[in-house]
Amino acid sequence: MSLSRRLIFHVLPALMLFVGVAPVAAASTGHEVITGSVGFTIPADQCHLLPAGVSVSGSGESVAIINTRTLADGSIEVRINNVIKGVATDSNGGQHKFVYENSSTQTILPSGFTTISMTDIFVLSGPGPNYSVGFNWRWTFNQPNLWPPVDNWQQLHGNPDDIFACDPL
Repeated sequence: MSLSRRLIFHVLPALMLFVGVAPVAAASTGHEVITGSVGFTIPADQCHLLPAGVSVSGSGESVAIINTRTLADGSIEVRINNVIKGVATDSNGGQHKFVYENSSTQTILPSGFTTISMTDIFVLSGPGPNYSVGFNWRWTFNQPNLWPPVDNWQQLHGNPDDIFACDPL
């Protein structure tokens, strides 16, 4: 699967927060907390950091804090911090804890030109397989063309192959 196709498939759900937040952010400056349950599955042999043939399924509670503000030049800044903590079970019966953290800043200029900086980490710990994967990316776009970034995406940290295969959230 091509890198851009994997980016769309795996990162787009996280970016959907931006689509839902941008119109609200344009209307006001504020603070919002969104909570909910989240589940995931990592199929067997998808993530090379897990033993061959081992799958992992988990569920946890998400807390996303969204802060928006209008800057003096009319730009809108949206900061999202999302933490998900929970438990997972592997196909061998091992019990694990996981933590997912995603932090992003989106700045929307009055023209619609937008910059995003995002840091993401997923940690699985417990008996047997333990690992962490993460990334730090930046990109720009003109509204409404959120994704995929074609030539303005900067990978600052993280191996895309590990991220797309082993970070289920």
